[in-house]
Amino acid sequence: MSTQKVRPAPGFTDRQEFRQRRRMRNRKIGTYAVVAAMVAVGGFAIVSTQLSDPDVQRPAAPTSPSSAPGNVITNWYVGINTGERTPVPIRLDGARLLEVSPNGEAVAYGTVGTGDDAVFVANLDGSDAEMISPAELEGYAPTWIDDERILFQGRPKGTIQLGDLYIADLSTGDVTMVTDLPEERNGAWIVISDVSPDGTTVLFHLPRGQNRDAEWDLWTAPLAGGEPTLLRKDAGYAQYAADGSIVFFDHPIPFEGDAIWIMDGDGSNARPLVERQGARYEWPRVSPDGTKVAYGHDGKVEWVDIESGDVATTDELSEEPAWFGNDQLIV
Repeated sequence: MSTQKVRPAPGFTDRQEFRQRRRMRNRKIGTYAVVAAMVAVGGFAIVSTQLSDPDVQRPAAPTSPSSAPGNVITNWYVGINTGERTPVPIRLDGARLLEVSPNGEAVAYGTVGTGDDAVFVANLDGSDAEMISPAELEGYAPTWIDDERILFQGRPKGTIQLGDLYIADLSTGDVTMVTDLPEERNGAWIVISDVSPDGTTVLFHLPRGQNRDAEWDLWTAPLAGGEPTLLRKDAGYAQYAADGSIVFFDHPIPFEGDAIWIMDGDGSNARPLVERQGARYEWPRVSPDGTKVAYGHDGKVEWVDIESGDVATTDELSEEPAWFGNDQLIV
């Protein structure tokens, strides 16, 4: 682990004004949900969830789409309890692996597969989309540390190096390298990472090998810098729950696994959470309150109640769910 500042992303001075406008507008309009995702290879449709809070208002349709790069997409709110399906009036073009900020005012996402792999942040109405990964890096898989800092993977542009993990500070424009990943593990892999609920530990997976048969291990390291620790072999695509437990794929293959497991934060008490013969699961995401896990299954979105093990599904097609609050999905 190391700590090293790199150059701020281009256009930082202009974006300071964006952020000021964002904060002013968000204080006026409050919190509302919006969904955006890129149609996956194979033509999957997109789903989200219905707004269930009567005090939350959907944004009005904008006069123009977001300025982020990518393809035209179709978005929906889908109530996970009612199944009601409502079109979303805006879009964040090219967005993949979205995550809403803890205060519910912004969304971070990557644009992998659009020809310009980068990390963006935008308002929840799709406005003021801005690239936060430096121009010399390709950016992937952002996750919020707090309302001003985002952890993401950065790969030197035009290479197949694994790259490193970086923190982008939205308040200053600084981008700081926090892990120095081993160069012998190169390959065009997405390094999924997360930060512990207390904000002290980085959780990430690394491949063993450089081909499609690579195996994965889970590692942790202090966010402030220090030696990484192997947490569990043959595990990956992990995320912390609010109580510090960890949801992960057991023995994953690239981008999917045949079982979703959960374990204590120290790697003990590992047990299967969702497991069906011949099933394939994608991108597990834990709800903010730590009670549910959403994931893709055979191209559709499902979610499981961690305590009861009950699984619910929808006929909508998608594969990269995210959460807005504890009862609404963003995909």
